[in-house]
Amino acid sequence: MKKVYKIILFVLLPLFLVIILAVLLAAPYGIKRYINEHGQEYTGRMLSVQDITITYFPVTFSLMDFKMLEADGKGTFVSFDTLAVKISPIPLLSSKLVVEQFRLVHPAVSIVRKDTTFNFDDILRFLKSKPKTEEKGKPSKAFAYFLKNLGMEKGNLTFTDKNVNHTYVLKDLGFFIPDISFNQNEIKDAGVKFNFENGGSFQAKTDFDQKSGSYKADFSVEKLDISPFLPYAQAYFQIKEMAGLVGGDFHLAGNINKLDSLLFRGKGHAENFSASDLTGQKVLGAKGAKVIMKDSYPMKFDFRFDQIDLNEPSLYVAMKDSDINLFHLMVESPADTVPFNYSYQISKFRIVGGTMDLRDNSYEVPFDYHLSEVEMKVDSISSTVKWLNAFASMKLNKHGKLQAQLGINPSNPYEVKVDYVINNFQLTDLNSYSMHFVGFPILLGNMYYKGKTVIANKQLTSENKLIVRNAKLGKKSGGIMNLPLKLALYLLKDIHGDIILDLPLTGDLNNPQTKIGKLVWQVLKNVVVKVVASPFIALGRLLGVEPTEVKGIEFNYADTTLTPTHLKRIKLYTELEKKKPDMKIELNYFNDIGLEKKEIALNEAGKLFLAAMGADAKKEEAKFKAFLSGQLHLDTIGVERGSLQLIGEHKLDSIQQSISQKRIRKIEAALLSFDNSSKIKVVTPSRETPDNVGSRPVFQLKYSVEE
Repeated sequence: MKKVYKIILFVLLPLFLVIILAVLLAAPYGIKRYINEHGQEYTGRMLSVQDITITYFPVTFSLMDFKMLEADGKGTFVSFDTLAVKISPIPLLSSKLVVEQFRLVHPAVSIVRKDTTFNFDDILRFLKSKPKTEEKGKPSKAFAYFLKNLGMEKGNLTFTDKNVNHTYVLKDLGFFIPDISFNQNEIKDAGVKFNFENGGSFQAKTDFDQKSGSYKADFSVEKLDISPFLPYAQAYFQIKEMAGLVGGDFHLAGNINKLDSLLFRGKGHAENFSASDLTGQKVLGAKGAKVIMKDSYPMKFDFRFDQIDLNEPSLYVAMKDSDINLFHLMVESPADTVPFNYSYQISKFRIVGGTMDLRDNSYEVPFDYHLSEVEMKVDSISSTVKWLNAFASMKLNKHGKLQAQLGINPSNPYEVKVDYVINNFQLTDLNSYSMHFVGFPILLGNMYYKGKTVIANKQLTSENKLIVRNAKLGKKSGGIMNLPLKLALYLLKDIHGDIILDLPLTGDLNNPQTKIGKLVWQVLKNVVVKVVASPFIALGRLLGVEPTEVKGIEFNYADTTLTPTHLKRIKLYTELEKKKPDMKIELNYFNDIGLEKKEIALNEAGKLFLAAMGADAKKEEAKFKAFLSGQLHLDTIGVERGSLQLIGEHKLDSIQQSISQKRIRKIEAALLSFDNSSKIKVVTPSRETPDNVGSRPVFQLKYSVEE
């Protein structure tokens, strides 16, 4: 019996070990052959492996030169040079898979889209068609996975979109994950990170509950170059180039069993964005942008933003007749005949430091205009808002200033209301238009402009008040309108040298022949013709005959003297009060305090000059400038600026307030002297009231009747 045991021990056992060793050594070749011959049975695609190595102490599995072919068996869909996996075998006994290392070298994936199909759709259909096998018996213990040192290097992803005839390539993709653990029901804290070719990066952290289907993910993107996405933008916009970097931190959550449960929120930013049209002209840009998105549901078309900020955006607008370059940026597409519900909300929208360059190529000499320091504020934009209000301000060609309030119907851009005030607009900026229409170059002048414009049912109605100061024209040369403009300006100037015009505009925007520029000049032509044809009406206004006598009481800056003309008008107001006892009469006091303080500064500085030098500052301007420079210890300075600095803001405020109070007291005393029972009140509106801008000291008549 002992002899039998010896035979078994010394003959059969070594033979058994040799067989096991042979199987282990032959296993890589057998697995390789099986994959190459039967891989299509499990994936629906032909597979090929060049080499497989297995080491058993420790357990390491390596796969070299792997390829999965395209459905036609010609091209390569997925490939990699090396896949190396190192496993700890002992934890398998306790239903734990511990992977000590997972290394994937030079993987390459080629994805192709055509219409709505992808080159991997057949794989999904194949896997979905395979019958599921159900294991009967006692449920097995949930398997746990512990993965460590997961890495990928030198990866390439190629995406060819035949719809736009463009191939997008991501090169040198890689990531390294120190560890990740999950079980059959839940993936916890799964993370990935890789770098973009331009130096940017992407990283994400995800959780997934397989049993319930719930998932969530937090991911961040830094410095993603948007230029490779140009072909997709070109599907909607006719642009030649697009550049910029985007990034942000985002969160999404949902349930794979309820697609419309997808929730998305986050903070995004962009920098150095630019886009050029098909000619290469830059039309859009922004130094920076910030977007804060609240909880939104993309699958329900429900988007909510807490804030959208644009920092130093830029816009280029080119016009020719009624054509505008921005109209050509959009790619025309057939109207969507399938309606769908959508919802959006933007709590705050801001533009800071914007610029806009305008060019009008309609005439011989192009009109170029630069808008800068553009500021805009819009609150509460949403899909349910019936009317939207915006406030804007900007600098006009480095000199003028525009303040505007815009109202618009979001569902109908042809329902608009605009109130605006333009101050210190330089008339010389309009030279190209002036030369084309009337043939006069504008040598000097500035303009104050106040208007109210309404567009309803594509019908434009605009009421505009224009005040032109110090206008001076050059010698006439050409022009499509033969107008005696110089004579008209002479007749229109009032005692202060100002031209005050009311310019009502109307137009039908349904008519393609309606052009705003020509409409404005036609109105100006009508005014000029009317003034020249009836000069005595203009002279009558200049001399203060009715109806201007009852419009108001006007003073010069820094002046408080009640003239006989002033007293005559005050008396008219008390007589009007007696004849119309039911009428409530007020005198509204308007005044551009800034302009008045300049006049006060010149007067006060002139007094100091007179006391020091014994000369009149108005007659000795050069000496006056030298005096100011000496007092301020400066090499040189302008008269107006020097006077303001010399007198000082505090003293100017005190003098100006004293002058205003003295005017009001004199007006109130004069009213009572003509009628001691007069109820006419002098009212001083807020300093921010637009009527103060550019106004001389004036007490304007305001009346009302209670219904």
